[in-house]
Amino acid sequence: MQKIILWPLKVLSLGLFLGLLISSNLWAKCPPAEAYYYYLVGEQFLLQGNLVSARKALERVVRCDPKALTPQKDLLKIYIQMRQYEKAISLAQKILKESPGDKDTLFLLARAYWFQQRPLRAAETLEKLLEKDPNNAEALSILTSIYLEQNKLEKAIKVLERLAKKNPENPVIYLELARVYRKKGDFDQARKYYSKALKLEPDNLKILLEYGDFLEKIGAFKEAQKIYEEALAQNPEQFHLYEALLKLYVNSNEFEKALELINKLEELVGERPQLLFRKALLLMDLNREKEAEKALEKVLEKKPDFYAALFYLGIAKEKQGLKEEALKIYQKIPPDSEVFPLALRRIAALTRDPQKVYSLVEKALASQPDNKDLYLLAASIFDQLDACDLGLSLMKKGLSQFSEDLDFMSSYAMLLVCTGNDEEVLKVLTPLLKKYPDDPDLLNFIGYTLADLNRDLDRAEKYIKKALSKKPESGYIIDSLAWVQFRKGKYQEALKNIQKALELSPNDPIIHEHYGDILKALGRPKEACKAYEKSLSFAKKKRDRERITGKIEKLCRKNSS
Repeated sequence: MQKIILWPLKVLSLGLFLGLLISSNLWAKCPPAEAYYYYLVGEQFLLQGNLVSARKALERVVRCDPKALTPQKDLLKIYIQMRQYEKAISLAQKILKESPGDKDTLFLLARAYWFQQRPLRAAETLEKLLEKDPNNAEALSILTSIYLEQNKLEKAIKVLERLAKKNPENPVIYLELARVYRKKGDFDQARKYYSKALKLEPDNLKILLEYGDFLEKIGAFKEAQKIYEEALAQNPEQFHLYEALLKLYVNSNEFEKALELINKLEELVGERPQLLFRKALLLMDLNREKEAEKALEKVLEKKPDFYAALFYLGIAKEKQGLKEEALKIYQKIPPDSEVFPLALRRIAALTRDPQKVYSLVEKALASQPDNKDLYLLAASIFDQLDACDLGLSLMKKGLSQFSEDLDFMSSYAMLLVCTGNDEEVLKVLTPLLKKYPDDPDLLNFIGYTLADLNRDLDRAEKYIKKALSKKPESGYIIDSLAWVQFRKGKYQEALKNIQKALELSPNDPIIHEHYGDILKALGRPKEACKAYEKSLSFAKKKRDRERITGKIEKLCRKNSS
């Protein structure tokens, strides 16, 4: 029998020695007694991250000594790492014939099935494993995930409840049960099992936070608050608990408690910019703008490019009536900041100066010519300011880039409507139907425009009904349907639909105006006048107010006299 001489390890590099060993005849002749040495070779390759050579070495070991369990398991892991799932499954089945209850192999076999997209076989294997190792949290989690992915909630519950009977002190099982019942919508059972899990491990932060989140979701805010507060009293340095409790206080409008909590956290970690910023927002919620202003100034001293803090400093100034100071602050926010859109809206609201907005957007686009969102923002602002001609001149600069973009072209069309150019709207939007044949907003826009022009009403109705099939609860689309029915003289059908539209969108001035038009056509002028008055109360745009006022003057003042 040839012997393997180990002295080359002292002379040659390890890699060279291993290479010589694999290429030698010694590697081909492999009596069981020599398998251990080859196993060491494979393990060395594994340590180096050389999976291919490690696999070859361990495959030799398995041939030398087919009953050696550890090398087979290592080889099984390598197959899975290399995504050779068929080989992994075959080897695992071979191992399990010799060692039917081997837990590691069962788990690895289940993983191979799972990765191979064979969830039923994976689940079957995991159930066998959990009978032998009921506390295997990873196996339990994977099994539950499989059943949840397949929406087999009852099956997941059955497995977990069986495991819970065998292991009544295992919080992991109760936590998984709570999750499944939560997904099922059985909140009483979910609460029961969260409570059991927490009772077994009262200091488990993961269970605490998840149970608290569940209680918040079902509206049990006081219970969630109690859990967080008790946990925080015992774990005063757990920042996750501060975060959870802070969110709960804010969502419950308990701003004083939230502020108190922020102050405690400041004592632990100091005046960090993000913490100071949140403190400032709470102070503003409490109408303590002066204090908020000081906190925000501290933030900006520490971090001058914290533009969200700069924006809210402007808001704090506004709330104190210092509009000029607020305006100067908003103008300091650079166009590439994520709060620039908010700042631009405040500048527009304070100045009501379309030309100023135009200049700011034009300057921003000079450095960000591909920023579609800037165009959309500008279009919305110009529409609100009744400066649609100016908005169109800006949007035309982006037409060559975004002529096939639905959002851009819809905003462009909105400005065309504002300027009374409905014919152009149809020219702009109709070609987009080839690319977006099922988009409900596009279909509705074209259908409504046709109805407004009192043209091709059958096609308009077809588009609107198709849009409604995609968004059946849209008050705006139902309004369009009522409008096309009105144009066709189907006043009773129009009345029925406009009333439904008002239920879904009760604050929309145009829907109220259409309601008035339909009532007028039905010979109910007094009710029509009430609808117009309601419409006027919601109308913000100058052009809308002028048009609605004209209808009131013509119909209502005439009737009252």
